[in-house]
Order: sequence, then C-alpha cells, then structure tokens
Amino acid sequence: MIRRARPLLGTLVEIAALAKPSQDDAEVNQAIAAAFARIAAIGRSLSFHDGNSELSRLNATPGQWQPMSLDALRVLRLAKAMGKASDNQFNCTVGGELIRRRALPGHISHPVLPQGTWQDIALGHGSAKLLRPIAVTLDGIAKGYAVDVAVTELKKAGLAGGWVNAGGDLKVFGSASLAVQQRNAQGMSRALQISKMALASSRVSLTLDPDYPALLLPTGEASMPEPAACPHSAEQAPERVVSVAARFAWRADALTKVASYLTDADCTGRIAALGGKILGFNQDERTIL
Repeated sequence: MIRRARPLLGTLVEIAALAKPSQDDAEVNQAIAAAFARIAAIGRSLSFHDGNSELSRLNATPGQWQPMSLDALRVLRLAKAMGKASDNQFNCTVGGELIRRRALPGHISHPVLPQGTWQDIALGHGSAKLLRPIAVTLDGIAKGYAVDVAVTELKKAGLAGGWVNAGGDLKVFGSASLAVQQRNAQGMSRALQISKMALASSRVSLTLDPDYPALLLPTGEASMPEPAACPHSAEQAPERVVSVAARFAWRADALTKVASYLTDADCTGRIAALGGKILGFNQDERTIL
C-alpha cells in the first residue's frame, strides 16, 4: 500500500493505493499523481474564495451565459438534481446569506439575494447561467465529487484497491478496507470499518466556528434571522455531527446537509429515499459498511 497526502480543497487530502501483483511502485505513484491533479483542478474551478475561478465568474455575471468546464457542469447538474429531490433542503444558492454573515468572502460587486433555489441555475451545452442575482457555493458537494473523480482515476489505472480521504469526505474502493473513528459533537467516538463505500461527515451549527465552518441556515422561503440573533457561544448553539454513507462521495457529502435539517424521526427514511444511509451514534457499537 502506497499512501500520499497533499493540502487541497481546504484540507489535507490522503490517497492510498494498493497495486496488483503485475504493477510496480512507479505505476502506482503515477496514478496517485493523476488523481491529485484532478482534485486540484476541481478545487481551482469551483472555489468561491478565488475571484477568478469558474464559479466566481458565474456568480459575477447573473443573466449571462458563462463557459464552464465539464467537471463544473457536472457538479452544478448534481447540485440542481439534489436540490430538486430534497425540496431545496440541499441548497447551493445560499452564498448571499453566507457573505452577509461573513462566512464567505464578499468579492461579488453587485447586490445578491440571500438565497435562491435550484431553479435559478440554467445549464446549457458547455455553459451555465444564473437566472437571478444569487451566489452559488458548491462547498456542500464539490469536495465529495472531487473524491469520486480521484477514485475513478485510480480505478482507470487498474489498481487493486485504495481510498481517497478529503477531511470529512472519504471513499474506499476495491479490495481495500479502512478503519475510521466516527465522532460526535461531544468528542466521543466509535469504530467504523469502511469498504466499497463513501462516507461523509459534517459538523453543523448555528454559529460560526473557525475549526468547523459548516453553518446551518434556513432554506427555501424561510425568513433569515439576523446574525446577532444567533447564540454566540458553542454551549448555547445547537450543534451536531451528521454522518452519511452512500455509493458516491458527492451524494454522501450533499446528504449530510439535508440530514442536518431533519428530525431524528424523519432522518433515516428521508436519507434512504435520497440514496444514502444515515449513521447514528452508538459508542459501544462497531459498524462495518
């Protein structure tokens, strides 16, 4: 097993690859390098923080078609599909509200709506257009997509197995198996054994935390509370860690956001209907996926 790590996507991305008997280390390292290159390209294309990225150019020009790369269009298409399927509980158009709360940089020069819906994004052949002045942020799905693409690169090289681990987004394939620890917001953990599966975890809160920046916002037509109305201490703020398993990392990543808005009673069935499996927390239980 060869393991490599690089700082990408705002986290440390690890790629592990297991060669077949006929493959040497040079072939494995070449496949790993190709997987890292795909991750880096997706990160540059879909970065909200980079004012020159494809996503930033789209956000800067509402009402105008903008050329987009194949990966960017795929992520936008997946985001729209998940927004539709989840009744906008997965909402990639909340960038305006996140800018207002200073959770995202405000480099868009024109006024933007706090949020929109999946219907505000139009996709064409090699291009995309925003139908209203919204700010799209793909942080809730792009990292998972990048993990899936990296795994595809490793599979194309004919490797026996391995994994890609990008912080809270993980996918294991082939003959590999990975032991991980699932943690809750109180710091307790339990063992998980992952194989041939993707897993995503998000720590969400009503307040900003520099270590865990996921911010839970009202969706749809709900009115947006003023930032000052939110509790200022972690002890006061509702906070939890949501973990979802799915076949693809992009889906697991997106469904952690959907699960964040659901009650315990609704969560299991709703996430299953959307193609995932919610992972509850039992400290004494060892789960094999």
